[in-house]
Amino acid sequence: MADVAMDYQGKCDELVKADKEVKEWGVFTHIRQSVDKFRKLMELLRDTLLKKSIRDRHWKELRIEVKEDFDEQSEDFTLEKVMSLNLLNHQGMILEIGDNADKQLKIEDLLIDISYKWTESEASDLIVTKEKSKADNEDYFFIKQVDNIMELIEDHGQRLGTAKSSPFYKEFDTDIDYWESTISQITETLEILIAVQSKWKYLESIFKGQPDISKQLPNEDSIFKRNNQIFKTEMERIAKVKNCE
Repeated sequence: MADVAMDYQGKCDELVKADKEVKEWGVFTHIRQSVDKFRKLMELLRDTLLKKSIRDRHWKELRIEVKEDFDEQSEDFTLEKVMSLNLLNHQGMILEIGDNADKQLKIEDLLIDISYKWTESEASDLIVTKEKSKADNEDYFFIKQVDNIMELIEDHGQRLGTAKSSPFYKEFDTDIDYWESTISQITETLEILIAVQSKWKYLESIFKGQPDISKQLPNEDSIFKRNNQIFKTEMERIAKVKNCE
C-alpha cells in the first residue's frame, strides 16, 4: 500500500508539472496531503509495528502511548481503525518501540540458540571413548576431552552476562537466570566428573593391577569393587546420553 501511495503521489507531481494551477485547487491539496499522510503511516507501520520483532508487550506499550484500548488481533482492527489512532502524532515513541523490539529480539535469539545448543545440538555432547583397562583388559567408557563443552560454557556465560546487564533484562529474567544457573551446574558437575574419573583411573591401576591387593587391603578392595561397578554403569549411561544438559 505504501508503494501504491508513492505511485499516486508521483502522479500528483506529474499533474502539477503539466498544469501549475492545479496545486492551487483546494481539493487537490487535500488529496495530496491525505496521500502523503497515508504513505508516511504505511512506512511507519512497515518499519516498526509490522516487524517480526514486535510482540504483545509492544502493542501494550502502544495502547498506553495512544491512550486507547484496541485489540490488534481482532477483525475490527482495520486500516480505518489504525488511521483513527493518529499514529503519526506518536511517531517518535513508535520508532523507539520498534528499535527496542529489535534489540529484544537479539536476546530472544540468543536464548533460543543457547537452549538448542544445550538440549538438541551435538555441540554440547561429551566426547566419550570406549577403552580397555590395562589392569584387567576389561572395557570401560572414558571422557576423552571436554574442550568443546568448556568453549560453550565460556561463550554462553559471557553472552548471558551481557544480556543480564541489558536494560531489557526484566523481559527475559526467568530464562536468563535459568540458563545461568543451569550452565553453572553443568560446570560444577563436569569438574566433579573429571576429578572422579581421574581418581578412578588411579585407584583402578592399584586395585586391579596388583593381584595381592585384596588380601592386603580387604575393606578398601571391597569398597573399590562396589564403586567401580557404580562408576562403570554411570559412564555407560553417559556414553549413551552424551548431552550435558
